[in-house]
Amino acid sequence: MDKAKGKKLQILLDDVWDWAFCPLRVWWRRTGLAPDVAEVEGKRTGDQLVRESIRTATKIYYRFNGKEQKYNFGQSLGLVWKRWLDGWQIDAGIAKALVDYHQRRRSILSRFEDGQITNREGKRYKRPMWTRFWREMAESSGLTSLRKSIDSQQRKIGLGELTITDDEYYQAPIGLADAFANSMDIANKLELPERESVVGVNVLMIVELPSVRMLCRADLVTREGVSKRRGRPRKDGGEPAKIIKLGYEQFLFDEVLPPPYSMARDLRVLALGQAVPDGLDFGSDKTAVEAVTVRHLFSGERQDFHPKIGDGSDILESLARAVITGVRGGAYVPRMVCGWKACGDCEYRILCFSESGVMDVFNPPLMAQIESSQVFQGKMKEFLRGSRTERRTGEILRSFLEFMAKSPGLTPEGALWMLDNLEAES
Repeated sequence: MDKAKGKKLQILLDDVWDWAFCPLRVWWRRTGLAPDVAEVEGKRTGDQLVRESIRTATKIYYRFNGKEQKYNFGQSLGLVWKRWLDGWQIDAGIAKALVDYHQRRRSILSRFEDGQITNREGKRYKRPMWTRFWREMAESSGLTSLRKSIDSQQRKIGLGELTITDDEYYQAPIGLADAFANSMDIANKLELPERESVVGVNVLMIVELPSVRMLCRADLVTREGVSKRRGRPRKDGGEPAKIIKLGYEQFLFDEVLPPPYSMARDLRVLALGQAVPDGLDFGSDKTAVEAVTVRHLFSGERQDFHPKIGDGSDILESLARAVITGVRGGAYVPRMVCGWKACGDCEYRILCFSESGVMDVFNPPLMAQIESSQVFQGKMKEFLRGSRTERRTGEILRSFLEFMAKSPGLTPEGALWMLDNLEAES
């Protein structure tokens, strides 16, 4: 969180969204990235690989607009994965194994999608890969062993590993194999708008709330038409100012598409409905939100919404303030306190349950802050009671800096208050 222009607090919509699901997701992204993967090039979760591959391929697809050489979306996505695999420098046969895995998985998954395999009520499974039928077919076809072979390489590219039983393997966060397969499935169903109508890709959007500035991104910004501004005609007889109607498109990577009445109150839809694009130049013309489109990538379906000015601003404001207060206070309560199964296939589950032991305590960020604070206080008390040598001064400074690094919400007033208490105790 930073101070935006006009002394407003600034927060990312992703932080608000993740905090509502589990505060530890915010902590991992902001301050708690595991040291064993933090320095490795690549993404840290399989879900991030899917999102980044699709969004990068979208940029490539639209970047060649009007040029002689054009790529379709499938070719654009292939370029992204080729560049990644070349840069990671993992086993030479990994590319062929990934393609083989996707083809085998698709042949099984299509039986669920075509209605050949249904539940007892004759309805299609919402999550086929969590079923007993999927497990049996995956094991008999060799898909499971191929997936494990591919995922054994993922630590080299910055993805964490999670020790799980065979029963849990089908409900775990996705790894390298499924990240590749998911992105290819999305590419086969994705129908993007015409190049001529798109004016921006992965555009930074700003939502101005009463006391908070919220930042988010629109995967696509399209021109939906032009209308005249209301008011008196210009005195010089010139052309009246126009209003450029814009459409914002949000890629939805969730496995299941919520019904429209639920999606209409989704935070991401509410935020885009009140957002203005940053960095797009429309001259003296004003802009207005004509529509917010949610494109569900796994099914290819889309939902269109037509927001009104101010719709949902009160919800966004209150949630943003609550998240800011929670982050500053270090109130990171893990979702797993409701039961470890609540974490399901969360992309950060690998980090939370890995050998780093982050889930051994109830509140890992606050625990780290408390431990560093105790070390600092102990050295400070020794310093105040003993001789002020240069060596001890350096130790105190080092421990204080470590404490500050583990206390992102500590204010200068709080630090001075702690020093005053230490001096009083001595």
